[in-house]
Amino acid sequence: MTSEADMIDDVGSEVTDQLEPAIPSHLRVPRTRPLSAPPGFVPQHASYSARFKPFVTGLVIAYYGVQHAQAGALDAERALARIKSALVEEDGPSYYDVGSYRDPHGFLNSVVAAYWTDRPAHDRWEVRLGDDWWYRTLDTGAQVGAFREIYRPSMGDTETTFSHPHPEGFANLAGAMSGKTDTHEYWGSARDRIPRAQTDALAPRGAPLRHARASGGDSSRRLVVVVPHDNLCLLRSGQDWSETEGSERKFYVEKVIPRLEAGMEELTTDGLRLGCYFNRYLRLAGAPGLAEQTYSLSAWHSLEKLETWVRSDTHLAIWGAGIQHYKRCGEGAKLRLYHEMAVLRAADQSFAYFNCHQQTGMLNAIANE
Repeated sequence: MTSEADMIDDVGSEVTDQLEPAIPSHLRVPRTRPLSAPPGFVPQHASYSARFKPFVTGLVIAYYGVQHAQAGALDAERALARIKSALVEEDGPSYYDVGSYRDPHGFLNSVVAAYWTDRPAHDRWEVRLGDDWWYRTLDTGAQVGAFREIYRPSMGDTETTFSHPHPEGFANLAGAMSGKTDTHEYWGSARDRIPRAQTDALAPRGAPLRHARASGGDSSRRLVVVVPHDNLCLLRSGQDWSETEGSERKFYVEKVIPRLEAGMEELTTDGLRLGCYFNRYLRLAGAPGLAEQTYSLSAWHSLEKLETWVRSDTHLAIWGAGIQHYKRCGEGAKLRLYHEMAVLRAADQSFAYFNCHQQTGMLNAIANE
């Protein structure tokens, strides 16, 4: 799930080019919490991070979803079309993509991931549309639901890592990509890439709660708002094998994907036990080639819970297969892996669900209230 270039402990060929920290210079401060890297550590493989201009102080990451059973397909198509139409209006996102997945309850979920670096523009856009624009026309009698999840991290709350200097997700809004970085391939490296973690333990405070005006009962046929807690961890982790060929493609499809899918199944069906509120394993839709691009989106009670899972046998199997992939293919590997992460304050999160089943997104976290 996390990039294979994220946790390497063995010794081999090293990245010998001049390396730079993943945290950009304008966000570095004197550390009160030391790096987790072993003394003298040098990574073996290249990794890159997104570089935003210093005037970019925060992001808006918004996920708009439409959920439906087979019987609601036409209404769902119309609802998704309305969302896509809104995205191209004035002050809309600078970048978005669309993915889909079928959840364990058999519902098809189409999800738009939209990104802004201009928070006031996002706010103007939402105000013009109206707070209920994303579900306003849906019929509660139909098997169609919608959800809106909004995250507003400061740049100090985020980190990225890429196997290649090719932007995905919110890195599409960055001014550039870094050179090769030194902050990867060891346990705890993701935490070390988060600027706020230089001085903050990023410990969670509290737990998600159902909004008082939507307390109790079934989540279908109505709007339910979930109240978040401090330092929830959000991870988007992606895979792109569209340019692989021959033996590289064969190895990824036959050896890596099955282990990745096993990990996604564990988080989707048993995530709450592990500290994962929800996990979506999406395939991108649209232009040719996107059928061979996937990403998982998961929300965790804390970064610490995620760090524990990446050491589990399930994730180590994914990681081990990925390491074999890159060792077999060397510098010519065409497989592109990445992730973007944010650890967010409660005030920077918003979750709302209309006519969705109880295991949708953060509803899953409050299902037993």
